[in-house]
Amino acid sequence: MPRYGCFEIRTSCRSCGHSIPINGPFRRLSCTACFEDMVLSPERIADFLNDFEEEYEGLADRQGQGGTLMSGSGTFKYSYWRLKPRCSSCKAVLPLTEEPGSSSVKCTECGSVYYIFPVPEWLGKLVPSARLCFTQQPPPENNDSAGLKVNENSQKPVVMACPQCAAALSVSSGSERIMNCSYCNSEIYVPDAVWKRLYPVRKSEEWFVSFEGKNNNQLQASRRLRDQKEEEKELKTWRLRNAPKKAAGKFRPILIILGVILSLAVVVSLVLVLSGYNQKRVLGILESLLPIVLTAGAVLIPVGFVLQTLFSAKMGKGKNCKQAMTLLSEKHGWKHEGAEYSSSLGYIRAKYRGRDIEIDPGDDYAIEVDINDSPFYLNTEPPGYPHEGVRRFTSGDCRFDDLFPIRYTTPELAEKIEQSVDHAKVVLAPIYWFLDRWEKKLGRLRIDWSDAAVHLIPGHMEIMDAGGKYLLAEDLEPLLEDMTTLAAAIDAVASGREPDLTE
Repeated sequence: MPRYGCFEIRTSCRSCGHSIPINGPFRRLSCTACFEDMVLSPERIADFLNDFEEEYEGLADRQGQGGTLMSGSGTFKYSYWRLKPRCSSCKAVLPLTEEPGSSSVKCTECGSVYYIFPVPEWLGKLVPSARLCFTQQPPPENNDSAGLKVNENSQKPVVMACPQCAAALSVSSGSERIMNCSYCNSEIYVPDAVWKRLYPVRKSEEWFVSFEGKNNNQLQASRRLRDQKEEEKELKTWRLRNAPKKAAGKFRPILIILGVILSLAVVVSLVLVLSGYNQKRVLGILESLLPIVLTAGAVLIPVGFVLQTLFSAKMGKGKNCKQAMTLLSEKHGWKHEGAEYSSSLGYIRAKYRGRDIEIDPGDDYAIEVDINDSPFYLNTEPPGYPHEGVRRFTSGDCRFDDLFPIRYTTPELAEKIEQSVDHAKVVLAPIYWFLDRWEKKLGRLRIDWSDAAVHLIPGHMEIMDAGGKYLLAEDLEPLLEDMTTLAAAIDAVASGREPDLTE
């Protein structure tokens, strides 16, 4: 069973402020006061329909909502009701027909004509449940334009005098606003009074839409459930692929230490045996030393972790990273906060190339750079928390898909990415560019709607992923530069511009 909605919407002309009715799914309107054209965004009209669909179940028959919406695209006064198509003039219910070839219907009471036509393609994509429109305005043509409506009651041409030669001019609905006098060849601007006689001021009219199937929210919820199932399935295989590597990374230093101790014990034993010591005596010595060695290892290894954490900024590569942060902050006039503590690398929060940045090597993500409104949510490590309105995608590139077990983008970009590998490379160009430069060193990378954040392997993949986090001094400034370039390129993709990856 179809669901019906009644809509009445007005906006204001951006040139003169005159009120303009939106009497159907029209994106291009003409102001009847100043005759300027005005273009509406598809999302603005679609939002009213989607809002109605969300409210539909909570509305009783003939009940509705209304209000004023102020946005960057203008001010809109709107009302919508849960109502079957009716005549806007006499309020009689329109005689609807099931015949597919029907394109118009007349009110049985007053004879007003209503046009019936499928929703435009652009509107169908934004409001998937919308099916048919019922309007007094003819179906949209020429870029969804709602042209000036001719006064059908004024069939006779209007006669006016040429202001140049006083010759009689006949102005009809087929005349241009600026016409030529056939006597003196002057260009004549048709006065407002005459023009409005032919094209009267357009009034607000109720128009209707029929809906069927799941609404936008329901479809997104269904899609999210499918995405979650795909994500859970892939994360299981992702963990299996990466768990052995992580385990090896965690225990490799322990094995190296134990291996060194055992090697030294073997060497000492051989030396003692070859030098004439009694073999039984040597074995006895080793048996007595073994508990001491194991106990020392059990104590020294955790103590080593603690010392590494406490003194990571006072020695070796951690110290070099701290010094590089100090030099970078001095170069740009930033404040290196927390640098006064000997056990801390400190952090920098500042603005760079017009973006908020944070450099904190002790954090899970060493560098974070602000993004205006990213269309992507990508993460090299689970878990992931994508926001509403994004869709999981598969790029078709094993390198990319294996790296990002969490990968979401807007539905529009997801469609482009999944068309072909070539389309995917165009849309994902900023991320590929960054990976080509840093993938071999990459520890963690996350890109979401607010920022891009990264931590490279040095200092990040320490034992148990704790303590001693740092960046190599030589990577600090190049990484910051590339992160800000990445953020700018993602902003360009989000706005439909070609990303600049030459910086």
